Amino acid sequence: MLCTLFTVLLFVPFVAADDWDDFTNNLATDLAPLITLFGERLTKQFLSESISVLDNVIFALSPLGVLTAVVSVIRICGSSSLRAFVGRAQEGPAEAECELLPCISESTSELFNDGGITRVFGRPKIAEIVVWEEGDPKVGGIETKVGTLREALVEGVWTCGGKQSASELPELDIPNLSLNKGIKRRDQFWFYCAAVLGSALQLGSIIFAALTVFMWPETFQKDDKPVASYAFPFYVIGSTLLFIGMFFCAFIMERSSKEYYLEPQRPSKIYWLQPGKQNADDQVFKAFLATKEYGRPSVDGKQTYIKSIRDYRFDRKYIQIYSTLVSTLLGFIFQFVGLRGLHASVTLAQLGSTFLMAIVRTILRTERMAPEENAFRDKQELLSSTQQELDCFAFHLGNVDSFHLRLPPDRPTTLSSPGYFSQPTMSLAKQLIHTRARLAKLTSNSNQGLTVAWDDMPIRQVAHNLARTIEMTMDLISTSWEIDLGKKFTFNLLAECRKTSSQFTDPVIEEYCMVLLRGSDTLRWKIDVNELEAILGLWVWSIQKSNKNLPGYKLHRLVGLGKDDAQKEDTDLYFHKWIFRQTEATMVNSRMMNFSSQLFGFASNKHSHETDTLAVRVDSNLEIMAAQDLYIQFLRQVLGHFKELGGEAEITPGPNSSYLAQNDRINELVQCLEACDLGTREEALLCIVPTLNSRDLLPEVSGDSNNVRKRTTEYIANGKWKNALELLVWLCQRSDSSEFTRSVYELGYLCCQAILEGDESGRLEGSKNMCELLRSDLRARFFLSKGAKRPTGWMNSSAHQEWWKSFSKQLGWIAWHSCRNVSASNWMQPHFEALGGSEHLSPSYGAGLQDSDSETNLHTLQQWITYPMMDIEIDREVPGYEDELAFDWAISNQHYALVYWFLAKWTEMSKDVPLLAHAAYLFAAKNHSEWAIQVLCRHGANIEAENYDHHSAMIKLILDRDLPAIKLMLANGASPNGKSTINKIGPLEAAAQAGYSDIVLLLLQNYGATIDSTQKGKYSALYWATEEQHLETVEILLQHGADINTIGIGSMTPLHNAVSNQNIELVRKLVQFHPRINATNDQSRTPLMLASMDSSTEIIRFLLENGADTEVQDWDDRTALDLASRSNSTEAIRILEEEMQKRAII
Repeated sequence: MLCTLFTVLLFVPFVAADDWDDFTNNLATDLAPLITLFGERLTKQFLSESISVLDNVIFALSPLGVLTAVVSVIRICGSSSLRAFVGRAQEGPAEAECELLPCISESTSELFNDGGITRVFGRPKIAEIVVWEEGDPKVGGIETKVGTLREALVEGVWTCGGKQSASELPELDIPNLSLNKGIKRRDQFWFYCAAVLGSALQLGSIIFAALTVFMWPETFQKDDKPVASYAFPFYVIGSTLLFIGMFFCAFIMERSSKEYYLEPQRPSKIYWLQPGKQNADDQVFKAFLATKEYGRPSVDGKQTYIKSIRDYRFDRKYIQIYSTLVSTLLGFIFQFVGLRGLHASVTLAQLGSTFLMAIVRTILRTERMAPEENAFRDKQELLSSTQQELDCFAFHLGNVDSFHLRLPPDRPTTLSSPGYFSQPTMSLAKQLIHTRARLAKLTSNSNQGLTVAWDDMPIRQVAHNLARTIEMTMDLISTSWEIDLGKKFTFNLLAECRKTSSQFTDPVIEEYCMVLLRGSDTLRWKIDVNELEAILGLWVWSIQKSNKNLPGYKLHRLVGLGKDDAQKEDTDLYFHKWIFRQTEATMVNSRMMNFSSQLFGFASNKHSHETDTLAVRVDSNLEIMAAQDLYIQFLRQVLGHFKELGGEAEITPGPNSSYLAQNDRINELVQCLEACDLGTREEALLCIVPTLNSRDLLPEVSGDSNNVRKRTTEYIANGKWKNALELLVWLCQRSDSSEFTRSVYELGYLCCQAILEGDESGRLEGSKNMCELLRSDLRARFFLSKGAKRPTGWMNSSAHQEWWKSFSKQLGWIAWHSCRNVSASNWMQPHFEALGGSEHLSPSYGAGLQDSDSETNLHTLQQWITYPMMDIEIDREVPGYEDELAFDWAISNQHYALVYWFLAKWTEMSKDVPLLAHAAYLFAAKNHSEWAIQVLCRHGANIEAENYDHHSAMIKLILDRDLPAIKLMLANGASPNGKSTINKIGPLEAAAQAGYSDIVLLLLQNYGATIDSTQKGKYSALYWATEEQHLETVEILLQHGADINTIGIGSMTPLHNAVSNQNIELVRKLVQFHPRINATNDQSRTPLMLASMDSSTEIIRFLLENGADTEVQDWDDRTALDLASRSNSTEAIRILEEEMQKRAII
């Protein structure tokens, strides 16, 4: 610019000013022409918004900013030398484009900025979204479609005017905000008016100059002299050249961008969506949502969308560029020199013309977008903290006020239930989710084009983590756990949606189905992450809207799967057993959350006196909490395919001298959540454990569990009685219902064993823990000691108190006798008596009066339970009738603790005396006590143990035909195929031999007994049934596929047995199933031969009718006829001879 000014001044004749007053008087007229050189901001603004030849004409008339125009042309199209001349040698193309052109490119774009539009470098995050409707409401309803401008062009919703196609442009995905939204372009009429006015002003200035020179030269003199002869020609030539140069400057600038004019073919809207909290060019831009409607007659303005992109048509066209620059500069110089020679009034007229046109050009572009057009204007504070512009926009598009996920009912409700579900052609929730998923896809990395993915949104990151967690869980279940889920898995969600216009009506509740597909090549599961993001984002946004006025409230997660679950004692117990690591569960007010839609909420100390629901304070944010709820709903449905969880459950040492309940598969599920950043380990357990509990899949871990007993046995073997007892105490404090009962019984038994079998420290620890058990309920005491507020009677109901009272009596009796029988523990007897221990035992609560043999039965139990193993001396046959009576008495008097300890002791001794296990199972089954059978099973007693007759308890019950007892044994693990080690006879064979058809049917149909055993030396059930001639049993076995040709003693087949027993009905039944009629036994005799020996003429006739061979010989070379002759059976001989004659003739 300085160089240019210097050049101009070389040609300027200096005004003679004798003094400072002359200089001051001439200052305005001397410098007025130079003003034309400046006006940089106005010039750049007009140039950057020029898109037509008419704009160029208006710019060139009475121009302002000559230097800016010249420099702008050089910056856009000039060579490197020219750019260096104006001090722009190091300038990149993007900087010039950003200031001077209306187009967007790979390097420049536009953003909304508080009602204005700012051009920035690079690729900021902003989406241009077209919304239109498709379908015929008369036929199938209308569907709202959401897509990009490119997709609208491809589908024919929009078209590009002229012969050019814009659908392949990469820049099509970058919005032109200024030309389509920022500037409200006036009607073309006003541009023509501005051009006419500019022409009039420019010509008027020239005409006025001509009048001053040619009409009134005496009036308009220059320094009291006529104007110089060169002045007017220079002025006219300069103005003309300047107009031409400025026009071509504007023309080159305008043609450096190419405009495509797109027109809608059906009504549609274009939305510009800009996320907040993004930095560009050292500025922070807020969230913005603007819209413009196209294609409707009622909409004012021109129905075109202008897409302006960079065009390089004037690059390297130096002749045109230099000509334009020379014309502009010479025009200014000639005009300037001419004006210096003309009267000052001409200069002022030109100045006025320039100023007036500058105002006109500004007025043409002053109507801009108002700040009120930002649809996010009232939500800036919430959006700035959540960055959920896509969800807010989806609510805006769908005219939706709220969206929540409801917890599914425990029992599935059918879609036809009135008032529960609404299923229109395209339901409200489904349309909303599809719209939001579409927005997620348009703003993700998978979208093609120059748009930037919005992957740093917190909700998107959490959605991707949730998708990875679900996929990892499915891979784990299908691959590692080998659970067959097919190639497609669906889980359903209940969506509650309310429109903005229906605030006072019930929300619509709809079922939405999520789909996971397993790839045929990778065998990996995949879920639509956009769909997942949509559901998660909409739900979180709705929660944020309804909870925006809760400052300082902390997030809590329920312990359980609903309000009812979170208010149960059992929930508190499994929390402390499986979940608790660092954060204690507390009671909160149930009004803090909507239990129908979520398992988390905000809680404060406001209603601390009204607490009734278990919850845990969490550090994760709202997005992760909602994602965890979605995972719970998925996991709950996938676990519906499980019969049991599997894996090894055990108790391991934990921090602070405590213990932790662990399970392999639970740990693997927890790792899925932790690896995908979906919460801490404790939060993962809060999701998984209640879900497993709701499906009855939570592994049982009690004092008599196999792994727990292994650990306590290991402690005891190492002399660590204290650790063994502490482990069981820990379990008792955290177990519920049957697990609690068994754990307390096991603890009592271990205390007794410590007193009877332990060393000095063991006896001391056993006695101490025995006293604690006698003193009070250790579980209730544990929760009182926690300090956490719990409702009155928590863990201490009246029924439980009665149970504990009964248990304490039995424990006191066993403790008293145990310390009496061990001399080293006699000193504890007074302590036990002080806590209720007694030599005598009264009936338990609810039991009848003791019978006359109570003392005898108690003495029997005492002999087994209260003596050290080495000191047990019983002077009678064991197990004997006295033991069975004692067992029956304890069961009938509800002394279940004594029964438990008795069975535990016998199980322990059965390792050396297997007969005790057989007797224990037999006692339990005869009493139809499944609980007693399970006690034996859990302690590892062999359910197939045999008595002196080599019969298992199962076979003994079958022989007694005790069907209820048999069912109990089978339900608890007794094998329907269990075999005696001596007789080679199993339950099915025993039942068949006895002819108990009901038991045979039970074993075959309900328990899958093997009908034909292949065990060496063992004979089939069909063989025994035919041997004992049980026709009904034989028929049942044959109908279930028994081998008709099975071989028994002496290689006898069932048909041999039937013939030997001369049972014609049985023979007829067997032949119906096509046996080998000529099968031979170990003497090579067929059934016909056996019938001939016994003179069974009816059987002979029947066998002959069914193809029996008369020529077969036994090992003595005798045929059936020979054997009949030997038996002197005249009728048999006659029948055989007649048959042989008939066959000879044939």
